[in-house]
Amino acid sequence: MMKQFLKYFFASTLGTVVGFVLIIFLSGLILAGIIGSAIMAGKSDSEVKVKSNSVLVIDLSKTIVERTPENPFENIQIEGLGGSNGLELSDFIMALDAAAKDSNIKGILIRGAYFSGGMATMQTVRDHIVQFKDSSNKFVIAYEEAYTQGAYYVASASDEVYMFQEGALDFRGLRTEIAFLKGTMDKLGIDATIIKGPDNIYKSAVEPFYRENMSEPNKLQIQRIIDNVWGEMLSDIGASRGISVDEFNRIADEMAIKKPEDAKSLGLIDDLVYYDQIQSNLRGKLGIEEDDDIEAISIAKYSKVARRNIKKNDDKSWELKDEVAVIYAIGGINSGEGDEENIGSETLAKAIREARLDEDVKAIVLRVNSPGGSALASDVIWRETVLAGEAKPFVVSFGDVAASGGYYISTNADRIFAMPNTITGSIGAFGIIPNLRGFFNDKLGMTFDGVKTNKHADFGSLARDFDEAEISLLNGYLEQIYTEFVQKVADGRGTSYEMIDSIGRGRVWTGGDALENGLVDEIGGLEDAIAYAAEMAELSDYDILELPKKSDPFEKFMKDFGGSMKAQVVEWVLGDEVKWLKKIDEIKKMEGIQSRMLYDIRVY
Repeated sequence: MMKQFLKYFFASTLGTVVGFVLIIFLSGLILAGIIGSAIMAGKSDSEVKVKSNSVLVIDLSKTIVERTPENPFENIQIEGLGGSNGLELSDFIMALDAAAKDSNIKGILIRGAYFSGGMATMQTVRDHIVQFKDSSNKFVIAYEEAYTQGAYYVASASDEVYMFQEGALDFRGLRTEIAFLKGTMDKLGIDATIIKGPDNIYKSAVEPFYRENMSEPNKLQIQRIIDNVWGEMLSDIGASRGISVDEFNRIADEMAIKKPEDAKSLGLIDDLVYYDQIQSNLRGKLGIEEDDDIEAISIAKYSKVARRNIKKNDDKSWELKDEVAVIYAIGGINSGEGDEENIGSETLAKAIREARLDEDVKAIVLRVNSPGGSALASDVIWRETVLAGEAKPFVVSFGDVAASGGYYISTNADRIFAMPNTITGSIGAFGIIPNLRGFFNDKLGMTFDGVKTNKHADFGSLARDFDEAEISLLNGYLEQIYTEFVQKVADGRGTSYEMIDSIGRGRVWTGGDALENGLVDEIGGLEDAIAYAAEMAELSDYDILELPKKSDPFEKFMKDFGGSMKAQVVEWVLGDEVKWLKKIDEIKKMEGIQSRMLYDIRVY
């Protein structure tokens, strides 16, 4: 019996061990294959050449972002591993500049039914398409089956705008919509103590937690923002299409585009065509026969070729150049380490410090695209900007949003650049402390009891309300943060506390209004900020140093693989509604007093 037992025991144990070894071996083979594929794909990509008589294709629906993490499997067609995190805005601009001078590129075809990016990014993309046309005299045409307003805004920069015969053009004006959670919290038995100071009447980030609708001050500031954005859009489209702003507003108010033919008769597009007719149009512009293939290359792929050529030219010179450091501050601000999508006070402060101490770096540009976050983390970063500004030229460039903490870390700049549709300001702070007692008691049947040594030892417990002394303490702390915020902005902008307070109190502004009230100095993009910083440092020939350095791609992949796969599954299930889940996750990560704008403003 024992002999039989031992026989089966060792057999099963041996089988388990062998199976485990086989799994490891096979996993190793699979990983090696993936890595080999990545290397081969990288080699293949490096060998891509731009053929003569080519068309550059811009797909507006492909995400354009400030910065992407390195992806070692970008060229591998395996679900969950390959694909792209988007095209960096700097690469988009660089590619367009290169294409304007490239004799192999004869023109641009713009595709995409919607624009995947923020408002300032959208404006920047359109501006550079216009610059491409003006500097190259090459053709730019747009074609799509249907256009949302954001996509049409960019496409309207083209020489010719075409739409599918049975297509649709959305042109009804802009709107904003904010989700309010007060009713949900009431149903769950969750209360929240809101602290935003007595004068922060525009600090609307907290409104969804204690109101069921927008306050009048919030409506005032958001109405001003969308009016400004709409006005900018109509002005730009009108300059391209020869239509007045009043006529555009009439078209929107009367919903005058009821059928595809209306878009043509009203002058918003040039013609209604099928895709084969667009191909025929392109062949005519390229001077090729009807049965010849059209050589086309995407801007994402072309950007890699253009960057490779730039690198080759740089490698030809052994001369060490001076550098302008471009430091990216992207995402919400929190304490600790950050990455390409989130600002960590430790990581960003270290990057600024590295640029300050690097003798080859002669000027610093901080590129900010952030709604803010932790007031404490923002202050840690701000201190490093002060030291950097004392050592060398320090210039700031705003992207889609630089509000609250995003503005806080920028205020010490020698000069601030923003796009007209950048969202900025929101000078203020708030705190949200949930009281979960009702939820625990009424929904889960949980109760709490305990002992303490002092009256306020349980200060901050999620299972009880705050008393008057504790509320007073929190309000005092928040008012102190607001006062310091306003004073730092006043000192950085060279004006009075009273002046900044009058345009502060949590109010959000567009870049155009911020230029008028003194929160920014100049309208322009990242390239303008870099040029200004180089001029301050008296540089004519220089390299760009991008910081913080990106994470090692393979190390990051192995670390994030599980999380990225779970995120992929969630996106498959929820689709566009995943944004609400991400917003909840963002709220969960908030710690301490916040200097943050919680909502996004997009044009669709």
